[in-house]
Formats: sequence, C-alpha cells, structure tokens
Amino acid sequence: MTKLIAALAATAAVALSALPAAAGCSDAALASVRARILAGCPCNGNHGQYVSCVARAVREAAASGELDTNCKGKVVHCAARSTCGKKDTSVTCAFCGPGTCTGGHCDDGVTACTSSTQCPPVVNRCSTRSSPEMCTQNGGIVGHGSCCSASCTPS
Repeated sequence: MTKLIAALAATAAVALSALPAAAGCSDAALASVRARILAGCPCNGNHGQYVSCVARAVREAAASGELDTNCKGKVVHCAARSTCGKKDTSVTCAFCGPGTCTGGHCDDGVTACTSSTQCPPVVNRCSTRSSPEMCTQNGGIVGHGSCCSASCTPS
C-alpha cells in the first residue's frame, strides 16, 4: 500500500511539473522585446558569450515583467540557433516541405485554401552550417541570422 501511494505521488508530481511548460508563450510584446534584447547583445566574439548575454537579458526582462516567463525559452532558443558569434561563413540551413491546408487556411495562418496544393512550403527543420556549400549540398536553403526567422525562400 505504501508503494502504491508513493507511486501515485510521484506520478502526480511529474504531471504537475509539466503544467507550466504546456502554458506556451502568448506575450504580444515578444517580438519587440526579442528584437531589443538581440540588438543589445554583441554578435561578435563567440557564440556561447552571445547566447549567455541573451539569457541574462531575458531573465532581467522576465523579472521586470517586460516579458512573460513562458516566453524566456523562446528568445534564448532563437539565440542558440543563430549564427551570431560563429565563423563569418556560417549560415542557417532550412529544409522545407509542402504546406498543409487545415480548416480553410494554410500552415502560415494567412493563406486561404481549399487544398494543400495551394499552400506555400514550410520549414520542417533548420540548423546552422559552417558554409553555404555545406547547406546546399544536402538540399537546404541558405539563410542568415537565426533559424527562428528561416524561410523557404533563399535569402
């Protein structure tokens, strides 16, 4: 009986700890706060220092109430998936797939559709590569900045 109670308590603790992570980021100020933070962190030096600078600024923005706590990870994730502080030849490399039509709208949330053939391609995955050639040889689309702003149109 004691083991059953302990198992139930552990299961409840795991389930409750997942609740905040499921809340998601819906802060209307996300784009402007992210732009300010990214502009305030130097994109030279090394990548780790850049990401640390962004993480520090995000913690401060969340503590001051400027940014919803649920959005902290989104901003830091974009910095980590950027080319800032990496070799000058580094690029983002997007791999795209066909868009889908659901409920009369494409994945982009803007394009109206009646079938998926009307939808623009969407980024399925993105990573940083050391050179444009390392991206294109694998069928990727070269971009710059962060994977969070990657698109299926070459930049």
